[in-house]
Amino acid sequence: MFLNLLKDFWLLFGRMFPLPTTPGLREAGKPTRSSPVLVTCNFDLTVRKVLRTLERSGIDAWLLVAPSRGINVWCASGAGHFTADTVISILKTSGIAGRVDHRKLILPQLSGAGVNIWSIEERTGWKARFGPLRIEDLAGYLERGKHRAEPSERRVKFDFTDRLVMGTNLGFSSLVFFILPILIASIWLGSFWWKSIVLIFVLAVLNSLLVFRLPGKPGAARGLSLGIGAAALFLAVSWLVGGPPAGASFAWAGWILFVATYLGYDLPSWSPLWRADRKELLLGKRHTRIEIVEEKCIGCHLCDVVCPVGVFRRNPKTRRYFVADAGACQACGACVENCPTEAIATNFRSAVCKCPTCAVINRVNALKEERTDENESVGGDIAPESACCKGDGAASPESTTAEPAPRACDCGPSRGEHR
Repeated sequence: MFLNLLKDFWLLFGRMFPLPTTPGLREAGKPTRSSPVLVTCNFDLTVRKVLRTLERSGIDAWLLVAPSRGINVWCASGAGHFTADTVISILKTSGIAGRVDHRKLILPQLSGAGVNIWSIEERTGWKARFGPLRIEDLAGYLERGKHRAEPSERRVKFDFTDRLVMGTNLGFSSLVFFILPILIASIWLGSFWWKSIVLIFVLAVLNSLLVFRLPGKPGAARGLSLGIGAAALFLAVSWLVGGPPAGASFAWAGWILFVATYLGYDLPSWSPLWRADRKELLLGKRHTRIEIVEEKCIGCHLCDVVCPVGVFRRNPKTRRYFVADAGACQACGACVENCPTEAIATNFRSAVCKCPTCAVINRVNALKEERTDENESVGGDIAPESACCKGDGAASPESTTAEPAPRACDCGPSRGEHR
């Protein structure tokens, strides 16, 4: 219990770092041969919340915890760490086939960006479907026994609690970037270091909590709006109470403006609602294109089922789907991944997160992979041609299954709690 409390406390700040639990089969209650089989990632918080929700609701179920490097469903599926391959691997290694009489899987909705349900069925005979987006809706979904989650259960939210937690995580991740220059500057500026740390966390939380009320488009524009207000308030208070000299006050106001703008730019990478693309976040210009080729659409509903923001609508006359809200598209690629007829045309390569946090994380991961390849080539234990070659379908040393190239962020936003 105490260890779980420590983990939960850490996740208030350090969700950018993976927190894995052991993959494998878990039991909720006393599952039988007819009990539902659920699948999730091996992000510790998710597994504990799913089991707690099922047990509290009195639902007996099997839970397959697939390897995702300890990353939440949304980020892991987009980054190629939670895929049909990882689901198939846990199906085969867990022994679940011998424990149930049916061959049905329920996947977290936000795994659609990486998990192709048609591939699972073709390769294993198990029929997979996507459940609700939030863990809180899981019990009701299972009790109804319907094939699809309700529309309200498939739409992502960014409520007050999520925004508060993501604000603290945004502050912590930003501090990682700023800490070195802050400490260097403090050699000459004394108390600058602790004042800046407080400033970063306060502005990060405010950016997150007020994101729907700030003027401008999501990204740097809203951060700038907050920065102007915060800097103006600081200057006014300094003038009223006789604070630092004018030069120092204006320097602090400029620092406030810069930090707030940066935090506003980075915030969408911690939110479930906006695509983290540099041009969109800096200039406010959206260039994402998505459309459905009507002749190819068969009205299977999957595009709408896996879309967390309601981009698609059904035409009641033709019974085919069309793009109703292209502006909401996050370019996560879930619809493209699961469309059986390739009817969705886009100009994006899945969800490539270009936020500062993920730029650093992805670069670090790339360096680790390069060093791993070098060590394997020099050591001779593994032939160079069998080393990890992500992106070309070669097998990873960690798994016997192929793993695609990373496609999205590896940071751990609130989206991880919903899986």
